[in-house]
Amino acid sequence: MASTSSSSSTSAPTTHYEYDVFLSFRGEDTRHSFTDHLYKALHQAGIRTFRDDDEIREGRQLKPEIERSITTSRASIIVISNNFANSRWCLDELSLILQQKRNAGHFVFPVFYGVHPSDVRNQRGSFTIEAKEGSKWTEDNVIRWKEALTEVADLKGMVVSGSETAFIANIVQKVYCELHLKLLSTPTGLTGIETRAEGINSWLRSEQPGHSVLAICGMGGSGKTTLAKYIYNLNKQNFECSSFLEGIENQPAVLLGLQKQLLRDVSGNNIMISNLSEGAFQIEKVIERKRVLIVIDDIDDKDTLNSLVGTNVFGTQSKIIITTRQLSIHTWFGSISSGCYVHEVELLNDHESLELLSYHAFGSKVPMEGFEEFAIQLAQYCEGNPLALKVLGSSLSEGQGTRIETWRSTMNSLNS
Repeated sequence: MASTSSSSSTSAPTTHYEYDVFLSFRGEDTRHSFTDHLYKALHQAGIRTFRDDDEIREGRQLKPEIERSITTSRASIIVISNNFANSRWCLDELSLILQQKRNAGHFVFPVFYGVHPSDVRNQRGSFTIEAKEGSKWTEDNVIRWKEALTEVADLKGMVVSGSETAFIANIVQKVYCELHLKLLSTPTGLTGIETRAEGINSWLRSEQPGHSVLAICGMGGSGKTTLAKYIYNLNKQNFECSSFLEGIENQPAVLLGLQKQLLRDVSGNNIMISNLSEGAFQIEKVIERKRVLIVIDDIDDKDTLNSLVGTNVFGTQSKIIITTRQLSIHTWFGSISSGCYVHEVELLNDHESLELLSYHAFGSKVPMEGFEEFAIQLAQYCEGNPLALKVLGSSLSEGQGTRIETWRSTMNSLNS
């Protein structure tokens, strides 16, 4: 790994990125406050983010793993706080990040926390840096760091102001749009999904070999796909690469197209395949050498599964999630059935059902005043099925949906 003053290691763009964002900051200023909240928000948005958890010690060289993390990240967020320029470590990080920007198209987003960009640009106040005799603060280093401070201050960034929660959400949105990250759309007004995802999230974090497949099972409309998308968005950053397959049909041309999509997602390349056997072999090879997350939505027979990913994908560090209406999923895997976990989707309870119906009927998770009794009865009628609650609530929100007669008529027609 080249030092921060050399450009030889970054003369060409990185083709495989380990992280989406490298988070640079002055630990003593923001580690346990703003930066911690920002890191959590990026993580929850599915943005793979590197944050150094070691305390920064003055006088140490920029560690090789930090250099590697910068050069294998697509972007950097630099939180520039009052004591940022007092740290040689932070200044070296900044120099390498800007070098990566010039040589490899690295996106750099500065965040000015409690400081003004003009002070950074002109090296005023705490950003006044000078050479120090007998230290690493040599004249050459100081010139390089001053140039870096001027350059970063001229970039389009944001000055922290107002609500930190709203400000951080804005940062996440800007970074997401800039990097064109592939997150899946999930319905609004999700209810109870965090609790239902806990067990699957724990399984995904487990590195125990031999347990590489999990099936999310349940009736139609029970929320299998929504749960799978939520879990995919939340966990994809913890894997080297990921793929979400939907529109499954047991037709060779459709399956071949899905194999090509999967290979493109997990390898980053358009791998040429001419038949399903060739595709399954290529997929097996990728899954063996990489830690991959694959979600296959709405699949109803094992032959289709085997056609997509082959039969030798078990016992690896990769994870495969399938959604299916079939509850007898263990029979698909024969002697390796112990390697497949079954997660039967739990339908919504009465409280969650009322929240979801109310959200789609009134735009709020509580019923409108005067409609409480009808809302409770209609929510119970749907027996915890999220799709039924959404459809019924949405139908009642249209036209005369805010008239009590409409709700009474709907209740009577359903009970007749």
